[in-house]
Amino acid sequence: MRPTLVCCVVLALAGCGGGSSPTSPSETSGPLSFTVAPIDPAALQYIVPLGNMGPFAHTLPTDHAYFYHHLNSGTFPPVPVLAPSGGTISNTYPGENGEVKVWIKVNSRHTYYFGHIVLTPGLRVGSQIEAGMVVGSSPGAALDFAVTDQSAPQAFITPIRYALDTLYGQSPLPYFVEPIRSALYAKVQREGGDLDGKINYDIAGTLSGNWFAEDLPISAGSTVGDLTIGMKQLAFARDVRYPDRQRVSIGGFGATGTWGVPPDAPDFAAITPASGVTVYRLLYKGEPGGPPGTEQKGLIVVQLLDAQRLRVEVVLDPIRSTAGFSAQAVTYLR
Repeated sequence: MRPTLVCCVVLALAGCGGGSSPTSPSETSGPLSFTVAPIDPAALQYIVPLGNMGPFAHTLPTDHAYFYHHLNSGTFPPVPVLAPSGGTISNTYPGENGEVKVWIKVNSRHTYYFGHIVLTPGLRVGSQIEAGMVVGSSPGAALDFAVTDQSAPQAFITPIRYALDTLYGQSPLPYFVEPIRSALYAKVQREGGDLDGKINYDIAGTLSGNWFAEDLPISAGSTVGDLTIGMKQLAFARDVRYPDRQRVSIGGFGATGTWGVPPDAPDFAAITPASGVTVYRLLYKGEPGGPPGTEQKGLIVVQLLDAQRLRVEVVLDPIRSTAGFSAQAVTYLR
């Protein structure tokens, strides 16, 4: 059953702007099948699955995949984007330079969406879409793409903080028919067997997962279109490409970025209120595709006051190995 709290976040910020539109109870739900790749797999450079973190716009693990097609390619003509299945355009949200985020509702259960797309002239909210139709073009280096499934909410500790796109976010890759599915998975940059990525690292009673400044409104609906909320978010998660590497994603504190920690640092999921004060060294991640970084940015000092409250302070120092709390410490909440 769909949680009643979701009504608070229907128009909340999601991904790179906007929020999902509500479903129509008159439509039937059913399986989702993608029969057309939005971009020819042979034309893709690589795919970044769910869970990428890029503060402060994306301090928390992202609810969409990135289909890269022209990174570092200079000038190129916009890439046509095809509809993977039929549906109805249920909402659009404006971006920059004529780009929009567009939601295409397949049925009352499933919606898929593209971000950073220029819609085909004539298409608008209410337009009927057929599989294989050119719905627009991708003028940038990558296309945002994901699916929402309203029968499968993510188990966040405080669901009301999240827009529908995140609360119900799913990887789009499993929905493709073969041989498209295998061709797309072959483009995914992620180690290990889980090539779909992960949005939610929340583990109750531990440090692992997402945290929010205590003065940040609890309802995502109060921050429509405001990407700067990421400056008041923290995530203790895993690297999208190397899930064996822990990452601290910081939106503010003068240390905006995604940072590594030493390989022998305590697992975020092992830090509980009983752990007391814990200090992590914040390390530069290293070159993409390379070994873990070792150069230090600073320290992050954390203490779980209880299951819902985190005391935290960032100390910018490239040399120190330990620190305690000062008057600059603040409280973050689940």
